[in-house]
Amino acid sequence: MDFTIKQTLLTAVAGVLGIGIAWVWKVNSAMKETPPEVLAASPHRWTVKEMRETYQRIKEHSIDWTAHLPPKLDRRYIITGGSGGVGGQIVLHLLARGQPPESIRILDFRKPDRSDMAVGPATEVDFVQADITSPSATSAAFDKPWPASVANLPLTVFHTAAIIAPSERSLRTYDPIKRVNVDGVRNVLDASRAAGASVFVSTSSASVAYKPVQYWGNPLRRWPRNFWQAIDESDFDRPLRPHARFFGNYAHAKAVSEHIISAANTPAFRTGMIRPANGIYGSSKGDQVVGFCLRAGTVPSWMPNIVQNFASVGHVSLAHLLFEAALLRRTEGDEMPRCAGRPFVVTDAGPPPMYEDFYSLLRATVETPRIRLVYLQPGLMLALAYVVEWIDLASRLPVLEWIVPRPRGDLAVLKPAVFSASMHYLASDAAARRSVDEGGIGFRHVHNTMEGICQQVLEWNVEHQDSN
Repeated sequence: MDFTIKQTLLTAVAGVLGIGIAWVWKVNSAMKETPPEVLAASPHRWTVKEMRETYQRIKEHSIDWTAHLPPKLDRRYIITGGSGGVGGQIVLHLLARGQPPESIRILDFRKPDRSDMAVGPATEVDFVQADITSPSATSAAFDKPWPASVANLPLTVFHTAAIIAPSERSLRTYDPIKRVNVDGVRNVLDASRAAGASVFVSTSSASVAYKPVQYWGNPLRRWPRNFWQAIDESDFDRPLRPHARFFGNYAHAKAVSEHIISAANTPAFRTGMIRPANGIYGSSKGDQVVGFCLRAGTVPSWMPNIVQNFASVGHVSLAHLLFEAALLRRTEGDEMPRCAGRPFVVTDAGPPPMYEDFYSLLRATVETPRIRLVYLQPGLMLALAYVVEWIDLASRLPVLEWIVPRPRGDLAVLKPAVFSASMHYLASDAAARRSVDEGGIGFRHVHNTMEGICQQVLEWNVEHQDSN
């Protein structure tokens, strides 16, 4: 009898294990494919010939933003997160269009370490170290006296500071993100109004609109639910979704902050938000798309077939400046423009690329280190991600925190939310490209993604040419 029970239990365990393996295999197979609906939006794969020709063209004539920037304004500027990718680019664009360095202030927790901010007028820009989670520290940074030559000019605030944590989705890990991305926004808004700012433009994220991908639903479905999604700003006009209906804590916090910023909009304090489409690239020091691959050399990936829009930091910065100009535009009766208090998605020009296009471009153009791709099985990595998340959450519980080691390093970010953020997203910036009279911000593209990445690779190759 005991033998029969053991045999039955082993058979049951083997059956469950077999079903589990089959289910993972099916999900893995689906994740490695690109649905026809997505391919229809991105039908052309980049060829080595056109990638090398584009790189050579950019090498001969680099992308010049100066002619595309809105005119210089007699204003002061505070850029929170001004040492980072988007914030730093805004500083450089302000200087390029003629703003004097003394009219710009960077507020960040660290000084700029970008090579393009270590020379020229950028070195003369004021820097104030501050933690935006502290109301007093934020207020002190805003209250610091300005040079007499600009002290009486009106003030614009570009708020780009944020914690980007795409792997976290549990409410147990929400508070650190909330302190910066929600409470920090409130602190910066309060300090901005107290300092007399009249324009406030914040960097949000297109991921606010993402719905969590449901990988383990009906096993008979051809694709996981929400495997591909069309992204725009329409979610903003609906009630704020519950936390569980966002892909993770980062997107939820950004959505909450959008509504806070929108509610702060008044005729005397005009606000707006820019939603860059994933992924943002253009700063080799910090970006987690192109810059990550350039720094790493060897790149593990489970998403070569994934199609997403990219947005260069140049386009994101340009959108902020155009939004400022739109908010300051004179209208009949001095009414606020229709764009005030709203978010706008921005992307590069052209159809969204597949990640394999991006990887191929790096292999064709990067001189050092040579890019090596290691392709992983997405379904297996997803299954492992659940284990990592369970261990991480267990390490935060009473008693267990003394027993269970918390995942560290790259392993710490391997969690299910990353996979929801890494699926097919087809973003539209049609609303941003409308004229101000039509309710947009007059956004216009300067380059496509191939050209933008070639520009970044060129800068990397020049900076590292002595390493060859």
